[in-house]
Order: sequence, then structure tokens, then C-alpha cells
Amino acid sequence: MDDVSSSVLSLFPTTVLRFDVAKHAMLRDELIACVLELQQRSLGVQKTNIGGWHSATDLHLLDNPTILQLTQAFRLAMSQWADQFFVLSRMPDPKGWQLEMWANINRFGHRNRAHDHFRSGIVASGFYYLQCGGENVGGETVFINQQSRPLFIESETPLKCSRLSITPVDGQGYVFPSWQGHEVQPYRGELPRITMAFNAGHPDLPLTRYGDKVRREKWRKAWRKLFTD
Repeated sequence: MDDVSSSVLSLFPTTVLRFDVAKHAMLRDELIACVLELQQRSLGVQKTNIGGWHSATDLHLLDNPTILQLTQAFRLAMSQWADQFFVLSRMPDPKGWQLEMWANINRFGHRNRAHDHFRSGIVASGFYYLQCGGENVGGETVFINQQSRPLFIESETPLKCSRLSITPVDGQGYVFPSWQGHEVQPYRGELPRITMAFNAGHPDLPLTRYGDKVRREKWRKAWRKLFTD
């Protein structure tokens, strides 16, 4: 009974899109200056950041041409991600994304605890490395394997692949399902580690937390108003 042949199937991988912003070198300095100025003017908000600074989630509304160019890149990347992830008759119109966008600044010792961004209406999330602070300075983004072992299961036996660590690269970004868990490792660099992050929903991709009927109706009304006004 020892002559068994076998093979391993990796079922249902989570689709994560990695993208590069072509104009990163052109936009970088102005974006960094903009974010640092915002930090000077605002205490920020407390979310998943342990230390560090998290801006309000309305950066996409700023009257800033550089922010606008970056936002357009994010919209296109999300549409490309959705086209790979869902069965669709056409790629979602990048202009249709209902966006919220913010900046994160981590300095030495700061990190972000494990979390996800899912709530009714939010289907896509992502981040963009504006300034990583150099090589071998920590601050890696770590995706958590919730597919092989859902969060409601407790076990002391570790998985062979429980996490995937992403090494930050300036000008590179990632788009992923809003329910994908992730965290940021402690940062050890001298320069501020700056990222731009975003959540978004799209009328072509309605999504609701199970049983969340009230929010779903509010979401529909909001979209109806947006496209009829």
C-alpha cells in the first residue's frame, strides 16, 4: 500500500493585481509634499495604525491635479483587477468607481494590525507605495491566507503557507478583494514610509454583507441618485 502516486491542486486562488504607475517619478515629489503638508494640518484618524498617521478618507476630493492623476491610475487598475476576478461581459468603466482614498505615514516602529476593508458596497481595496524608505527597512505588507483556513477555525497546527509578504517597491501598487486580510510589519527606516490606499465600489459589481438589507437599499439609492442627477 506504499505505491500511491499523488499530486497537489491549488484551488481557487485569490486574484491580486500588481500594477505600476508609469508617471511615478513625475508625481512622486509633489505627492510626498502634499501628504506631509496634510499631516501638519490634521491629527488624522485612528484605524488599524499602531503609531503612524492615517489621513481622512477623502483625498480623492482634493483640488489637486497630481492627486487626480493618481486617482485615475487607481480607477484603471481596479477595472483591470475586476476584469480578471469576475465573470463580466465587459470591463467595468473606470469612471464608475465610487472611491474613498487616504494616505498612511509610518515612521520607525510603526505598523498596522491585521484587518480587512469589507463592508457592504465595497468590493475592491488597494494600496500604492509612494515612498518605502529604502531596502531592508521592514514595513512589508503581509497578505493573510483566509482561504485555506477561515478565521472562524482555531488550530495550533500551522499551515505551510499562511501568509505572503510583499516587499515594498516605490511606484508599485496592489488591488485585491476588500475582504482579503492583510497587515503591515513594523517599519525600521529613517525616512517616512508613505502609502496611498483606497476602497471602492462599482455599480457593475453590487456586493452586500449577508443580511445587510438596509445598507444594500441605501447603496442602491445612492447609485441611482449619482447616475440620474
